[in-house]
Amino acid sequence: MLPGSGLRAQAVAPVVARPHRVDVHHHFATPDWVAARLARDYPGRFGVFAAMPMPDAEASLREIEYAYDQLKCDGIGLFTSYADRWLGNAAFSPVFEELNRRRALVFVHPTAANCCGNLIAELPASMIEYGTDTTRAIGSLLATGTAARYPDIRYIFSHAGGTAPYLIYRLLRLEQTLPEQAQRLPHGVLHELRKFHYDVAGAAHPLPLSALLKLVPVSQVLFGTDYPSAGGIADVLKGLGECGFDAATMRAIERDNAIRLLPRLNA
Repeated sequence: MLPGSGLRAQAVAPVVARPHRVDVHHHFATPDWVAARLARDYPGRFGVFAAMPMPDAEASLREIEYAYDQLKCDGIGLFTSYADRWLGNAAFSPVFEELNRRRALVFVHPTAANCCGNLIAELPASMIEYGTDTTRAIGSLLATGTAARYPDIRYIFSHAGGTAPYLIYRLLRLEQTLPEQAQRLPHGVLHELRKFHYDVAGAAHPLPLSALLKLVPVSQVLFGTDYPSAGGIADVLKGLGECGFDAATMRAIERDNAIRLLPRLNA
């Protein structure tokens, strides 16, 4: 917590620098344990999303059990892709089946896929590629039928969904072009996108948020920061303040929507 920030509670999502590394089970257990200890020692102040040793599905299943049954975590943290495999990849199906069984809350943070890192030397991957990989992950969940097949998983995507709101016209084309559309998208693209949640980290600006809020109701939007790499609480609040939101909308984004997903933060 930052004194004087006005922050009452926060969700902690341990971020690991090499999400595609396989032999990492103990590497993941340490930050998960530390975050869970924070939540235990400061009730009502911290929620915890446990990191997963993906793309190793078997190790991830063990980590899910440990995170929920031993550490009592609030949810699971995933990256958008692992070694050029996105979340809808069939190799990850056992993980998503278990997350669905547990009605898991899943926080998805972008990374730069192996295929597309360092394409422009002057631009860091986080500037363009993170938003693009977020959209790849969303598209993968839609096109493979993973989102519809496991409907009880609750997703939070970073950065206002990346480029997905802007590309909605193209995503909607899946309903006409996708093989086995009736099985993979039985309720349509918008139904799935409007079930997802999206944080405002790296997107607290009138332009991206106006696009996002044309796609989803404010109930699906959450406060978030990219601290320390791309601004902290004050930066996000300043950006939200420029969006012209009324008090009820600000309260929903800053507090109420998160409490609905993470009720122990209301303690």
